[in-house]
Amino acid sequence: MLKIWQSVSVAALLAAAVSTAQAADTITVVGWGGNWDKAYKEGVWDKYTEQTGTKIVQEEWGGELAKVRAQVQSGSVTWDVVSPEAPSVEIGCAEGLFVPLTPEITGDPAKYHPGTIMECGVASDTWATILAYNADAIPGEGPKSWADYFDVEKFPGKRGMLSQAQYTLENAMMADGVAPADVYTELRKPGGVDRAFAKLDTIKPHVVWWSSSTQAMQNLASGEVVMTDQYNARVTNDIVNEKKNYKIVWDAGFFYGTDMWAVVKGSPNEKAALELLKWFSIPENQAGFSKLYAYGTGRVEAAEYVPAEWLKNLPTSPDHAKYGATYDTQFWVENKEALEARFKAWLAQ
Repeated sequence: MLKIWQSVSVAALLAAAVSTAQAADTITVVGWGGNWDKAYKEGVWDKYTEQTGTKIVQEEWGGELAKVRAQVQSGSVTWDVVSPEAPSVEIGCAEGLFVPLTPEITGDPAKYHPGTIMECGVASDTWATILAYNADAIPGEGPKSWADYFDVEKFPGKRGMLSQAQYTLENAMMADGVAPADVYTELRKPGGVDRAFAKLDTIKPHVVWWSSSTQAMQNLASGEVVMTDQYNARVTNDIVNEKKNYKIVWDAGFFYGTDMWAVVKGSPNEKAALELLKWFSIPENQAGFSKLYAYGTGRVEAAEYVPAEWLKNLPTSPDHAKYGATYDTQFWVENKEALEARFKAWLAQ
């Protein structure tokens, strides 16, 4: 009976969302390009167009909040919905660049993973930075923790590491024995950031720094590094499509971050854009993206609509979520500029 009720409930929600949708010829949605956009088109937007007749025009960007700000301030808004990173949504919301979202649009916030819903944004994708290794380079028992990642005697070889403070300091703290849920508490303490940099000092000579995920995966494939930090979907892509013998160590602990769908203030199709997000916020519709790309979305229930064999690749799967914690958006809004400057200076030493 529960499954029948769920089916009826979803159908009713879907019908309501579609029947009340603003009649608009097109909605311009700005995402991250490549296979990410392809997964959204095939898994989500084409379905919306089929059900409503509204065409979704996709454009690509690099998450630059300045581009949204320029459109809003000039009064010439050409984008309807954009997908910035969570910290940018928080900043843009405070500046009045985005339209606040109500529970009528997003559904119950309590049904979202922590950090995947904000005043002006709802998760477009939930990604994780994970520990991955090449099982051909490390046969037998591989690393089990971030402490192992930092242990070059136990696991010889170079490590790949993202050349920025954000995402890297968190891994250093986990390597120093801090549970993911406690990392930001420790970083905020006097000496907390110093502790993270001190841990990084211990591995610095053994690091190959990367600035693009493509570069990181090339280093892993070539054998230049035996393990790396990385965005989970890039590793899964190479495992599934390139048949690489890579392993993701989910239970080492990881952090997940969120890109958000946000409606641009002053959009010529604001009402239609909000209706699009209302439709997207139905768990079954959110799952359309995650079925095709190894990132989760926001709604906890979306996992119920992803095939079990693919669900194991998502950071938001029930089996993996227990090992993860959300990136602290407020911490990075407050500290990113100073910490990135310090990190850059540290790299140059």
